[in-house]
Amino acid sequence: MAYPSGVMDTLILILHPVFALIVIGLMLKQYRYRKQRLELRGKEAKEERTRHEELGELTYILAISVVVVGFVANTLNGLADGESATAVVPSHLHGWFGILGLILLTILVRKGRLTKAQREAGESFSLERERHGRASDIIVILMVIHAFLGFIYLFQLVR
Repeated sequence: MAYPSGVMDTLILILHPVFALIVIGLMLKQYRYRKQRLELRGKEAKEERTRHEELGELTYILAISVVVVGFVANTLNGLADGESATAVVPSHLHGWFGILGLILLTILVRKGRLTKAQREAGESFSLERERHGRASDIIVILMVIHAFLGFIYLFQLVR
């Protein structure tokens, strides 16, 4: 089924922000675990930690997907406007923040995996857990800035 160009452009344009809102919600849920962890004990704490670890892995995969969708949408939008294949390179601060955010999220996930590995090996893991938590603080702040920049960028695209 062929769609009018305007409909397809709109779908491509809103796909990234809608998908990103889902990932932001998951990331905030993950971030809340840091406080919840202090209140939980025993079996409930272990179950919640397992859920946090599993949801963290899923959130990471979805965040990568959001960035890919953003690049694809940006490229398709650029090509539709007659730009060359260089349209894949971010032309707005929002795009560069997305790349930076993905790099930092990768570090966060690696710190989380290292914390888990050290805990399971019976080693001291408090330092890595603290680093994992500090990285999450930075990412949440950057996520808010990134979302704001994306909101501004979206208005630039639709005008």
